[in-house]
Amino acid sequence: MASSSSEQLVVSKGSTSNYGDVIAPHSHSRAQLLYASQGTIRVHTPDNIWIVPSNCALWIPASIEHSVVSLSAVSLNTALIEKNASDILGKNCFLLRMSNLLKELVLRLNQIDIIEKTSTPYNKELKTSLQLLVFDEIQRARTLPIDVPWPKDHRLIFICEQLINKPNIRHDLTIWSEKIGTSTRTLMRLFKKETGLSYRGWIQQMHIV
Repeated sequence: MASSSSEQLVVSKGSTSNYGDVIAPHSHSRAQLLYASQGTIRVHTPDNIWIVPSNCALWIPASIEHSVVSLSAVSLNTALIEKNASDILGKNCFLLRMSNLLKELVLRLNQIDIIEKTSTPYNKELKTSLQLLVFDEIQRARTLPIDVPWPKDHRLIFICEQLINKPNIRHDLTIWSEKIGTSTRTLMRLFKKETGLSYRGWIQQMHIV
């Protein structure tokens, strides 16, 4: 008897989307290796924004809410990892570089259903081995400390959303303070408190990402 998806270490989840498509905020009971084998995505989590190109993936622990914006035509080939096993990788999101082996393993995992319809079915041992290899490669992957800290104050969220959507905006805090009706000093203090960066430092980090 085939094991159910709830019993498997790693299960696959794939989809496609067009430029500008948005996957609304949601979470999973499993951890997720969110990988776009084609295209680039922007992922929003409660504390950060991540730009994920096709040579990288984002690790998202179980139960962390996230949304996804397609910055091009996108093909998602993701892997969902059983929660208890995934806890070894911690409780925080991080960006990782996809090795050639990990790319091929994740793609194959997502192709199994199609392959089995036209060819010899995979036996249980082979599927288990594939899942173990995927999880082992995730643990061995090189992490990249590239993210944009995201505020929670509604005034800063308004400013940061404007800057993310139009990165060439050159407003200083005086202009923003006039737009939202608060003092420049307050905005300076809030940026440092909520993001750990100055306003100019936050913009610089956004452009680096």
